[in-house]
Amino acid sequence: MALSNSQKFTLGYAALLGAGGVIGYVKSGSQKSILAGGLSAAVLYYVSTELPVRPVLASSVGLGISAALLGVMGSRFKKSGKIFPAGVVSLVSLIMTGGYLHGIMRSLHKQQI
Repeated sequence: MALSNSQKFTLGYAALLGAGGVIGYVKSGSQKSILAGGLSAAVLYYVSTELPVRPVLASSVGLGISAALLGVMGSRFKKSGKIFPAGVVSLVSLIMTGGYLHGIMRSLHKQQI
C-alpha cells in the first residue's frame, strides 16, 4: 500500500527531528537533544502508521508533538535568533501543526457526512 502525503510529511518530520537530535549530541554532547529528537521521531513514526486507520487520534498526537516543539523551539529562536536548529524546527513545526489541525478537521467533517 502506498503512503499518503500525510504519512510522507510525518516521516520526513520524524527524520528531521531524529537527525537533529543526533547532530545535537555529536556537536555538543547534549543528551537532551538525542533523547528529545529520538523520542519525538519514534512517536511521529507511530503517528505515520496510525494515520490511515485512526486519523483523528494520530493527527491529535502529531498536533501535540508539533505544537510543543513549536513552543519550545520558537522560544529558543526568539531568544537566540539562530536559524539552525531553532528557526528551522520552529518553521517546520508550525507547518506540521497546521497540517495536523487540517487533518483533524477533515476527518471529523468526513465522519459527519
